[in-house]
Amino acid sequence: MRSLFGFDSRRAFRVLQLGAQIRLPLYLLLITVAFMSLFAWHSHSAFVKLYAMVMTSVPESFQEQILHQTQDFSIVGAAILGAFVLAMLGFCIAYTHTLLGPTIPLRRHVQSMKDGNYQARNKLRESDAAHQGLADDLNELASILQHAQKNARSARVPNARPEPSTPDRQSRSVFTDN
Repeated sequence: MRSLFGFDSRRAFRVLQLGAQIRLPLYLLLITVAFMSLFAWHSHSAFVKLYAMVMTSVPESFQEQILHQTQDFSIVGAAILGAFVLAMLGFCIAYTHTLLGPTIPLRRHVQSMKDGNYQARNKLRESDAAHQGLADDLNELASILQHAQKNARSARVPNARPEPSTPDRQSRSVFTDN
């Protein structure tokens, strides 16, 4: 189902796990702030000396122009830093969304199996390839449990034909002594 803007409404972007999705950008921003602070301290110490030399050697008419250029530089630098912070937050939230997104259908599948619905299967998007192995394992487990449930039901029903399968050692219950 497509929404007004052409996006699939079932795959709408939302924050999945706020703590996990915000933690990564905060760590990256803290590291960035630490290195930017070192760079700013180094630049400031060099700039202050240069600014003092220039301001004492130029005429007063140029001093005002230098002051305006310095203020403009500070404003543009702050805007660039703000844009960087927003871009970092957006990128990290989107990236962690792709990492954590498949956990929602996987958790639903596990919950449906806990509720006794062994017919449910999990199909992830192609972009969720990192979690495909886990989804395949859960689907295989659901199939095994569904088959075991079907065999248990047919064993309880009189005059029912058993399934034509032979159990092997690996499929036996861990609770038997065999």
